[in-house]
Amino acid sequence: MENTNIMKLGAVVLLLLLGLAQCKDEDSFAQHDPGTPVEVTAFTPDSGSAAAQLLIYGSNFGTDTSLIEVTINGTKAPVLGSNGSVIFAMVPRKAAATDRFCNVKLRVGTQEVLLKEQFYYKRRYMVTTLAGTSDRDGQRYYIDGPIDMAQFRNPCWLMFDDKYNLFIIDEGDGVRYINAAQTEVKTLFRTGNGVSRPRSIAFTSTYDTMIVSNDQPDQSGYSQVMVKRNADGSWPENAPWTPVCYTVNCNGGAFHPVNNNEYYFNSYTNGEVYKVNDTKAARWTPEELFRTGDVNWEFGTYFAPSGNFAYFVVVNNHYIARSTYDWGNHKLLSPIDFVGVRGENNRVDGALTNARVTRPFQGTFDEDDNFYFCEQWSHTVRKITPEGIVTTFAGRSFSLGFVDGELREAVFNGPGGIAYDKRDGTFYVGDVGNGRIRKIAIE
Repeated sequence: MENTNIMKLGAVVLLLLLGLAQCKDEDSFAQHDPGTPVEVTAFTPDSGSAAAQLLIYGSNFGTDTSLIEVTINGTKAPVLGSNGSVIFAMVPRKAAATDRFCNVKLRVGTQEVLLKEQFYYKRRYMVTTLAGTSDRDGQRYYIDGPIDMAQFRNPCWLMFDDKYNLFIIDEGDGVRYINAAQTEVKTLFRTGNGVSRPRSIAFTSTYDTMIVSNDQPDQSGYSQVMVKRNADGSWPENAPWTPVCYTVNCNGGAFHPVNNNEYYFNSYTNGEVYKVNDTKAARWTPEELFRTGDVNWEFGTYFAPSGNFAYFVVVNNHYIARSTYDWGNHKLLSPIDFVGVRGENNRVDGALTNARVTRPFQGTFDEDDNFYFCEQWSHTVRKITPEGIVTTFAGRSFSLGFVDGELREAVFNGPGGIAYDKRDGTFYVGDVGNGRIRKIAIE
């Protein structure tokens, strides 16, 4: 039915344009008669997103588009033409803040008509590129500076602070950030001196301290290091860091969003999950909570905003587990397998363990506990509802490359990092294989 309607619409538009051209050739434009009522009989389609074609049928429109105004929810729609009985317009951008039914009004000259039926406006997400370039030979380098000139090598993990500076782990190179105005890229610190593989970023509740997890094989090496913010609220460049915890092979850590003095992290070798009860101590003493039963378990920990549960995203074994938070005892409980099947590397939309994932990487929550995560080997961004329904949110499955555009037409190359800006519902994606920061925003 949808394809049929599209074909009909295309045919009508073609006839309309031909009619307009013929009118122009004959220099015999239909005139709007101010003394005769403007009548609207129908419009098509009845729903759509920004830039969709909109045809309004009726009489006494005239062909002078300077006299014609179409609005959807009070937002002017571009009017591209009229043959007197059909107006050709386009759905405007940002006609509504949410998907909703909207009033459509037509004004011709001094006459205004409120259309009897409403138009259902659908917001449209678009994928664009915020930052990152490569040279003509395709090489990428570590370059700070103005955002249009900066380069990234492997932007694999993203996190906002409270002022919406966007922090980026550029794998193997350092921790960097795009300032809140999105005009400049700076370096927080470079890797080296015991911090060679940063894996995650977390902030204390006051955002005056950042904790960066570090993946390394030495029991006496640094697993978590601390960076302090400047007194004026800025972040230091080439910042000094201080080690606060020592363990091996940490793939990531996270603070509980409500009980923010509790910090959780993992160890890869035996699948241990640790909790730190006093993160204000100069040196942390982690408590082992449990072992997952999955050795060599590379995963990140992501708490829902409510704090009621956390997901363990298992990168190398291709599944996601869910751990419930015990509010009485203040700790995460042993997880259950939630989405995908251990060791089964595939990409299948579906529910719970009927779904399949392939190398899931960083994830982020929206306000409704929906979880969006980068899937590196299918080159997509996937979505999990709180009930465990898995769908594909952005990207073309198993198509790698670099294409901006609509959600399912855009192309990524091994995306790894993702962050959510709740102010306007925008997602930011670290597109590792392209060395770029992509942006998924409404229109």
